Amino acid sequence: MKYYGTKNNKDYGFYEENFDGAIEITDSYWIELLDAQNNGKRIIHYENNVIAVDETQYSFENNEWKKLTKDEAQVKQLKLQNAIRANEIQTQLDELDNKRIRALAEPSLKDDETTWLEYYNNQIINLRNELTTITK
Repeated sequence: MKYYGTKNNKDYGFYEENFDGAIEITDSYWIELLDAQNNGKRIIHYENNVIAVDETQYSFENNEWKKLTKDEAQVKQLKLQNAIRANEIQTQLDELDNKRIRALAEPSLKDDETTWLEYYNNQIINLRNELTTITK
């Protein structure tokens, strides 16, 4: 048997010994929880149980976990996806800035009508517009 709980009222974990407020779990369920955690789930104390959850389905408010409604979960998932995309855009902008510096130093045409600098500037404008849209 394993025990899940907190001894300091903030850090939860698994223990070999029982203590006040701990939740008893079987060794096989403990292994299932660890497998779920290895696959991206989070182990939480919820309604006097220990469960592994997708963090977009729950929210930690006022020192307790709350199951989100379908709409709340979708909003949380969208915020997470937007944060990831914003980070990707920032990386792309940094790379394009380096390319623009080279385009200034070595002016040449990408095609018959467009310089490399104009090409990179257009890409940057599109990325900044997308970034503005997802960070509102």
